[in-house]
Amino acid sequence: MQRKNNEDSVTGTGRQLTRRQYIAATTATLGTGAIAGCSGGSGDGGDGGSGGQNLTPEAPGDTPTTVETQYWRNWSSIDADSPPLDYSATAGGVLDPLPLEYSSEDDPWMREHALMVQRGLNDLGIGVTLNDRPLNQLYAQSWNTPGLEAVLSMSTHGPDPQRGLDPNPLLMRRTEGNPSNYDNYYHPKLQEVLVEQAQTTDRAKREELVNQAQEIFAEDVGALITLFPDVITAVNTQNWSGYVKTPGNGPTKDSFVWSEVNLQPETDDTTYVKGVTTSMNSLNLPWAAGGAEAKRLTYIYDGLFDASPDLDVVPALATGGGFVDDTTVELTLREGVEWHDGEPFTAEDVKFSVELYKAQSASSQTPFYEPIESVEVLSDHEVRFNLKDPDAAFMTQRVVRSVIIPKHKWENVDNPSQHNPENPVGTGPFEYENWEQGTRFKVSRNDDHWMFDDDWRADVLGDQATTGPGLDGVIWINVGNIDSMIGSLQGGEIDAVGTTLSNSQADRAASTSGIEQMSTGNFAPLDTKLMFSCPLVRDKEFRIALSKAVDAEGFVEGVLQGRAESPSGENPISSLTQWHNSETTDYGYDVDEARSILESAGYTWDGDDNLRFPNGEAWAAFVERIQDGNQFKRRSDLNQPDFS
Repeated sequence: MQRKNNEDSVTGTGRQLTRRQYIAATTATLGTGAIAGCSGGSGDGGDGGSGGQNLTPEAPGDTPTTVETQYWRNWSSIDADSPPLDYSATAGGVLDPLPLEYSSEDDPWMREHALMVQRGLNDLGIGVTLNDRPLNQLYAQSWNTPGLEAVLSMSTHGPDPQRGLDPNPLLMRRTEGNPSNYDNYYHPKLQEVLVEQAQTTDRAKREELVNQAQEIFAEDVGALITLFPDVITAVNTQNWSGYVKTPGNGPTKDSFVWSEVNLQPETDDTTYVKGVTTSMNSLNLPWAAGGAEAKRLTYIYDGLFDASPDLDVVPALATGGGFVDDTTVELTLREGVEWHDGEPFTAEDVKFSVELYKAQSASSQTPFYEPIESVEVLSDHEVRFNLKDPDAAFMTQRVVRSVIIPKHKWENVDNPSQHNPENPVGTGPFEYENWEQGTRFKVSRNDDHWMFDDDWRADVLGDQATTGPGLDGVIWINVGNIDSMIGSLQGGEIDAVGTTLSNSQADRAASTSGIEQMSTGNFAPLDTKLMFSCPLVRDKEFRIALSKAVDAEGFVEGVLQGRAESPSGENPISSLTQWHNSETTDYGYDVDEARSILESAGYTWDGDDNLRFPNGEAWAAFVERIQDGNQFKRRSDLNQPDFS
């Protein structure tokens, strides 16, 4: 659904703006201050600026005049005395500027996206404080179970394969008790539906429930899901052919290994070199804390199953099997597989891996082992998993996320979580060669691996499959920044950029002969999280108005030049996946209508167009709407009058 533009919006002139014009237009509108358009605070009783008027907070009956940020439920995942966010609502007061966090390290255009959201809020009369933070700080500080440190915080989800195979990684974080529910979101019906679908192993029944969950979340505006950005990069096509365009990963990132096993050298140089900007911290994959090692080390190890570029589950160490009943899974394992040191792979390695992960709380493997009660070896190449409860995602998300390690190399390790193998041994398509921390990581080809079989790749990759001798090894080279990386690509020091580029960066790289820009679609959404411990966010009338004030489609066309998908409403499940529901609520882009919604809910504006919280009877209605159990209800659901 095309979002309607209001006359004052960036794209309201009838033409789409370029990225540079977008920034200039936004800056001109917002002014140079981080909180342009805002004067006064919610707690001052407010003179509202030069054109405003003094308002006395009025709260009928026992209604408090001020509501602080608070935990509205007893969250089992939270052990804190108070939320880290300090934001309050006061009857009749001007809204304090909303803190909005992002990281320009996340995507090259993330700052422009933050400006787009800021502009939408400014169009409603709300000031914004932007905070561009290092990405690792966002992960370590803001996105934690006590709740976000900002009212709004945005990021693009990682393209881990399981996020395209199964809806749980993106939907189950919206449930109470999930450690990834950073924003304290709760909707009782959604909770019920998500818990049920997570235990429904019948595919058709589960699809109905997942569709329902998407509808509930989008209608409730549980977050702003503005776009699924294309993955754009640049590669050397003169020296290499056979790049595989995998959704979410593109042809060069590390979440999928398809390009590396499919590439064919066009010169005598058979070692493929990728430039990256993030370094590995260890060689211990099961206890990796995320980041580069959690991806690059999977080139050395295999899981039970893998994910294809079509987002299907395909065989890896397991070649078949599935649910015997709701809590029993039996798998047939691939025969003839050897560890890189020549020892045979058997079902004992699978049993050992799971039991070690459970006993030692292997952080990166929690999604795999968490639902498993016990493992039985049925034969050298057959294994049975007994699950604690029915787990619908076990044969999608969990088996693909799995990493199997060799029993004979790990059984005598005293402290597995602190172990840093000198020479990691796996069964994967590549063998470990060497690692220079912060500089270089090298692997060499495992000739015996099934991924290097031309016929096997043809079945999985289809038209993208190549035939030929393939490469001999892969090297990751750490390059300081994107400009240096582009220079290295153009100069021949690297063969591909192993990260995401902007359109302009990719175009600049491709200005050199033999270098080509490549892009793919994405199943990982850009998610602007809304902090549900904040009183303002708990008002569904405000959330709907915010959704209507953000011009996502204008941003896609004007800044990203069409290189993204703008979803139908706030739906985190991409149309690239098998789980997408295209019939979710889309409130559309219409700033005038957004302001009308706020006005009907009792919000007002002062003479400087600063938005004020409701006052008097309208304030009592606001306080009613944000109580636990009402935060997913509109005025009409609560029989509240139109206060406009």
